[in-house]
Amino acid sequence: MNGDPEDFAPPGITMVAARDFRTDGVHAVLRITRCQKCGSAWFPARMQCSNCASRDMVPELTSSTGIAYASTVVRIGPKQFQAPYTLAYVDIDDVRVLVHVNAESALPPGTPVDLVLASIGADESGPLLSYSAVPTTAGGSQ
Repeated sequence: MNGDPEDFAPPGITMVAARDFRTDGVHAVLRITRCQKCGSAWFPARMQCSNCASRDMVPELTSSTGIAYASTVVRIGPKQFQAPYTLAYVDIDDVRVLVHVNAESALPPGTPVDLVLASIGADESGPLLSYSAVPTTAGGSQ
C-alpha cells in the first residue's frame, strides 16, 4: 500500500498528517522509522533515534492492524472535532499512536482494530480526513 493520502482526497477536503501514512483509499498504514542500532521504532518518522541518538534510521510501513491499549470518549474538545468522539492509543508494529476511533464508546484494552482512511472532523474549509481506527471482529472490520 503505497498510495499518497492526498491522491484520495476529493476537492475541498483537507488531508490531516498526510506525510505520516499511506492508504489504498480504504485501509491505512503508518510511515515509521526503526533504529538499526537499538531496534526502537518511532512514529511519526524521525531522522534520529530518541532512545540511543543513532542516525541509522530505516523507514518502514506498519501493518494496517493493531491493538487498543487505552481509550476514552472526549465530551468537550476543539470545534473541529464534533463531540462526543472516541480516541484510543493503539499499539501497531512496535509503536503506540493516538488515533480517532469510529466507535461510540471507549474500546476495552486489547480490542483489535484496523487502520482506515476516515473523516475525523471538519473545519471552515470542509471535512478533515486522516488515518483512524475501527474495531474489528473475527470476520473483519465492523
